[in-house]
Amino acid sequence: MEEFCKVLILDDEFIVRQGMKHMIDWEKEGFQVVGEGTNGQEGLALVEEKKPHIVLADIVMPLLDGIEFSRLLKERFPDVQLIILSSYDKFEYVKETLLNGAADYILKPMLEPQILLKTLKKAAKNIPGFQLNARKQGLCASALGRILAGYQENVDENAWLEVFPHSQFQILAMNLKEICGNRKARIAQLENEILEILEDQGYYVSVSLLMEETILCIVLNYRLREQKNVRSMVEICAAKMANLYEETFFVISGACGSIQQLKECYRQEILAYVNQKFYYPGKHLVEAKKGAKAEAGRFPYEDYTSLLMHRQFQEALDQFTDYIQEICRLQVDEYKVKNQTKNLLYSYLMEIEKYGAPSEELRQLYFKRIDESADVVQFLEELENEKGHLEALLREKLQTEGQKIARIRAYIYDHSDEDLELTELARVFGFSYHYLSSYFNQYAREGFSEYLNKIRVEKACRLLEAEETAISEISHQVGYSDHSYFCRVFKKLTGTTPSEYRKRKSRRDAK
Repeated sequence: MEEFCKVLILDDEFIVRQGMKHMIDWEKEGFQVVGEGTNGQEGLALVEEKKPHIVLADIVMPLLDGIEFSRLLKERFPDVQLIILSSYDKFEYVKETLLNGAADYILKPMLEPQILLKTLKKAAKNIPGFQLNARKQGLCASALGRILAGYQENVDENAWLEVFPHSQFQILAMNLKEICGNRKARIAQLENEILEILEDQGYYVSVSLLMEETILCIVLNYRLREQKNVRSMVEICAAKMANLYEETFFVISGACGSIQQLKECYRQEILAYVNQKFYYPGKHLVEAKKGAKAEAGRFPYEDYTSLLMHRQFQEALDQFTDYIQEICRLQVDEYKVKNQTKNLLYSYLMEIEKYGAPSEELRQLYFKRIDESADVVQFLEELENEKGHLEALLREKLQTEGQKIARIRAYIYDHSDEDLELTELARVFGFSYHYLSSYFNQYAREGFSEYLNKIRVEKACRLLEAEETAISEISHQVGYSDHSYFCRVFKKLTGTTPSEYRKRKSRRDAK
């Protein structure tokens, strides 16, 4: 007779699977979770491989839903008991699965430990030739997993003495996803490779378990006098695995004296370091430091955006690179660091695109190099290279831009008597309409029309002073087809009408 009633969990939501795995003390009740999947198609393959007695399956799954899965399961594995998980609005589908042979169902909103356990025990009674053998003590990996994950507040230390007879505990951990991705069969294979190296040597005992599906945690229990031997064995394990896999990165917690304290070791030390290989180039084993890491402050996006809008590109570049260097010092998660860097770079490139910088080409180049940075040293070197490249590019582009703007001003002056439009001006000089419009508003402190009117009125003043030409003719000469409009503009800018301006000039000359 088998020791445990084996259970397979199928649900496309990770949080639901995790919740069920930690909802009850499975082995204590005589059950064992032997696998989990995300859809019915994967589930059929797992049933073939794991040979569970009971399958817990969601009614709504991708690729192969619960209804079709229930039909195929009954057809291929008639002795396997199926329990369907459903929401209220899918209850009509549940009836179909019951007709296909499902043993029972649980409404997800009603899912709680007592209901889950009651339904499992009911299904177990229907398994041909199987008798549920509940264990009184939950001294196993899943029970330990519940403690580390925080699902069990109080721990009966005496109940664990049979498994962990010694006084000292440490957790050795590695995220197998670094090597295996999410391939479950490969994860299991790699776990076995590590455990073969760490096979109990007589001076310590160990229990291994997977947390969050890919984080292998090996709880080591030993006498205080054996601490150096245990550390030596851990170092040997890390070295052997590193010879096989360059991505190897183990984290070992500090020592503690109880199972209750292991929970804090896992939360504060293992989880804080297990995904930090990026910050330890060349190292395959790191000892976690106790105490919470300092948190990075929020990046001042508003100030950064303002600097970019006001063409203070060097200040913006310094602000952004200084911040990235600081969050690297604080060992912020690699993904967050790289993502933040790319977001800030993108904003920067979009702004300097207005000055002719090849933003899309630079974005692809920079982003590729950022993503390919294997560790923090490479990453910071690349950041410094990009900063230097941008600074040189800006010097070149802004110098060219200054020359273009000078030519544009001269062009406006020379052609102010024509029907001049900003759209045509942008086309002639290769700037966008929006850029030129923004330029006049921000840096000339006036719009294009105001700037053009100012030049025309200046020319009109000189003509009024030098000649006796009719004012209507002067208005035409400086670019106005509407004489009355010319007079209104002239008075707005000079405070007087063209005729008054000419008279005042004559009186001043007569004195």
